[in-house]
Amino acid sequence: MATIFFICLGVGVGVVVLSLLLGQVGGVFDADFGGPLKPILIALFLTVFGGLGLIFLNVFVLYWLAAALAAVGGLLLAGFVYRFVLVPLQKRQNTSAHEKQSLIGASGKVAEAIPAGGFGKITYVYGSKIMSGPAKSEDGGAIARGTEVDIVYIERNTYIVKTK
Repeated sequence: MATIFFICLGVGVGVVVLSLLLGQVGGVFDADFGGPLKPILIALFLTVFGGLGLIFLNVFVLYWLAAALAAVGGLLLAGFVYRFVLVPLQKRQNTSAHEKQSLIGASGKVAEAIPAGGFGKITYVYGSKIMSGPAKSEDGGAIARGTEVDIVYIERNTYIVKTK
């Protein structure tokens, strides 16, 4: 039984290490099976199950008790991470993407001059708040500070604007 716990611990840690090393290269471990079944949660469960299984096996010596407690611990921690980390992050990501798309066509003002082919900063009103963000001219030309602009589209969190 200790071998199973070692294998689970090794696979869980291995998936986490591989996702850190290869995650930036084309999103290797960016799969989503829908709902709460996510690769990172599976890796977390395996890691916790293996680690707790080894600990409980030394404490209780009963294989079935060690496996049951390790499974409960793995499920509890994975459930906690899903509920209190992943769900709020997903809600926040979906909300901000939707909010940004609703800004297309909105008016703003250049706060920091936009040089030709470069980036500047605009301010705009969203709801009752004055917001700001990086901006670039749609045609690549320079736009002076204080100029009124319209947001044409948003690319990688940069507002592409044109003068009114």
